[in-house]
Amino acid sequence: MNRIKTLPKKIGTHNLALITINVVLIVVMASISPYFLTGANIEVILMGFVLEGIMAIGMTFVIISGGIDLSVSSVLPFAAIITGFMLKAGWPPFVAIIITLISSVLVGFFNASLKNILNVHPFIATLATMLTLRGLALAISSGANLSGFPESFFFLGQGRALGIPFPICVFIILALVMGLLLKKHRYFRQIYFIGYDPQAAKVSGMKVERFFLFVFGLSSGLAGLAGVLAASQYGAAHISFGIGSELRVITAVVIGGTSIVRGGSGTMFGTVLGVLFMAIIYNALVMSGISTYWQDVVNGIMLLAAIFFVEFMKNREKAVN
Repeated sequence: MNRIKTLPKKIGTHNLALITINVVLIVVMASISPYFLTGANIEVILMGFVLEGIMAIGMTFVIISGGIDLSVSSVLPFAAIITGFMLKAGWPPFVAIIITLISSVLVGFFNASLKNILNVHPFIATLATMLTLRGLALAISSGANLSGFPESFFFLGQGRALGIPFPICVFIILALVMGLLLKKHRYFRQIYFIGYDPQAAKVSGMKVERFFLFVFGLSSGLAGLAGVLAASQYGAAHISFGIGSELRVITAVVIGGTSIVRGGSGTMFGTVLGVLFMAIIYNALVMSGISTYWQDVVNGIMLLAAIFFVEFMKNREKAVN
């Protein structure tokens, strides 16, 4: 009985509520459709949002630090396209992937530098980068669909490890590792102090600017990884990849309990729950026969509801304490 009473404190009231909502959604959809809990549909649910899930891991760090990264939706197709060009030119897949990931991280460093040196707000800096990268990717590819990659490259997006699709394995490993580091490692824990009060963090001797380089580099690097996986999964690379994904990623992170209004709060476990919630919702819309044109409407409503709910829970916890 005591364990049940202490459960909200251990897991977090927000996370417990989100777990309950996810369970209710699963039960409702399973009662509506006998195909919902089949192995094939579960894989569809997870694979349908796994790329956004990978990007959400990096976005969690950015938002906790008090920032925002809109450029992830352009880093993804940019990474897919430059990987595709290198593969078609005969470059070994490993070399092409490494160069792509380094290039993606450098995009994040550029975003952080705009904030650190020019004091440009991350929203403006990453918005400019998003538009620039998408235009650059369009100019490089001329809007064409790149395909004809070597067979060895397809394992990343289409292969399996222990019977589990490889992209899902990547997401699980990243979420576990980054979640543990965020919870246990001293260097990563300072993100909460920096996000809550960056000026106080500076005064206390923390390397705030250097930490922003790491955070935005991580976000762009994971978006680049998502781009590589997308090219491998679909066997092609196109400028249309990732359109609108920045909003889906931000929504998943905010639903998971990371406050977009003020930094310094959030967990990786919450983000995973938020990603799962979004994946279930999008699959439910498809299975219910609701037009895909309504997905953006649902996404916007969920983002607003999540912001209000997160802030309500934060204020309630402060009042209780």
